[in-house]
Amino acid sequence: MEQGALDYEYAPATEADRAEVRQALATYFYPEEPLTLAHRDGPFVTEDDMENALSFLTQGTTILARTAANGELVGVSIGGPSAHEISVPITTRKLADIVAFLEMLDVRAYGFARSSSAYHVYALAVHPAHRAHSIGRRLMEEQIALVRARWPAFAAVTVETTGPGSGRLMGRIGMRETGRLSFADYRDAAGDQVFLGAGEVVAWEMKL
Repeated sequence: MEQGALDYEYAPATEADRAEVRQALATYFYPEEPLTLAHRDGPFVTEDDMENALSFLTQGTTILARTAANGELVGVSIGGPSAHEISVPITTRKLADIVAFLEMLDVRAYGFARSSSAYHVYALAVHPAHRAHSIGRRLMEEQIALVRARWPAFAAVTVETTGPGSGRLMGRIGMRETGRLSFADYRDAAGDQVFLGAGEVVAWEMKL
């Protein structure tokens, strides 16, 4: 039987889920994440980047999607207040470049870095075998419900997308595009392109 939306359960992750979340990120988030793949230092995820993603477990802002039948972890969304974007020391040039690229996109999108009164969704990933079942949409809806419940004073939810599919999802849930930055527009002090290829990242915002 084909699985549908009712065959999945959604809940915040805890530290007890750390190993499973790490495996999910390593298996079907970072291997498809364009900024990770395109960096000139290579397509691997750095440990500081992975540890920063896992640091959100302590905030209770990582939402998991599991199959109702056997509890298999098939989707992950990671969010949190913008002020908590980096919670670990940056020890690699690669993560420093990723952060700098996204800060440049923020300035292009908003005229300044994201406000501390905003909530940002940093990662959204669904297992390839479970796509096209609205899991990504539901994970975003769970993130929006979480921020409304825990941070009612926050003015907006923000997210960046790196492909047309995720962009269409953000439009369907009521977000609006605020800016975009191509890989070619981000260069180091010597003028060299840091993220190789012709990709781009798009910023989105939903007012609360």
